[in-house]
Amino acid sequence: MGFDGINAGLAAGFLPFRGSWMLDVVFLAMFAIVPTLAVSIALVKRGQYRVHRTIQLVTAAILLVAVIAFEVDMRFFTDWRELAEPSPWFSICHTLLYVHLAFAIPTPILWAVIIWGALRHFDDKFQAPGYRERHRALGWAGMLAMMGTAVTGIVFYIVAFVL
Repeated sequence: MGFDGINAGLAAGFLPFRGSWMLDVVFLAMFAIVPTLAVSIALVKRGQYRVHRTIQLVTAAILLVAVIAFEVDMRFFTDWRELAEPSPWFSICHTLLYVHLAFAIPTPILWAVIIWGALRHFDDKFQAPGYRERHRALGWAGMLAMMGTAVTGIVFYIVAFVL
């Protein structure tokens, strides 16, 4: 699949590398997601529960839309292998992708569990007797999973489309 020629037509990215438009968007998003989550965690530690919830829900919604758009692009429009082939490290791109997917696949599942649990257990006053510690532990696991997703995604993009 993919367009004729490397990065032809609408597939051309906006960064000065070989990535497609969607690859470039997701690459830059990986730099924004971890600091956004860190700010959200800092806010909840200051008792800003509503802002924390809003950031988490908005971030999850944006990521859901971005992941769907990304998957549609990768499956029907962009041949990432063709774009990555000029990389001198092309031979390890599949391995790097599998390492990335080891983080990227479970992360949204974990996020869904965290969000569902929070919406189910916390009341309007953000009280959740017996659940707060579980939410905190799951939240940190979600943050670590997202960090793994971001770092491995950035490494993959650089090796496949920059070098």
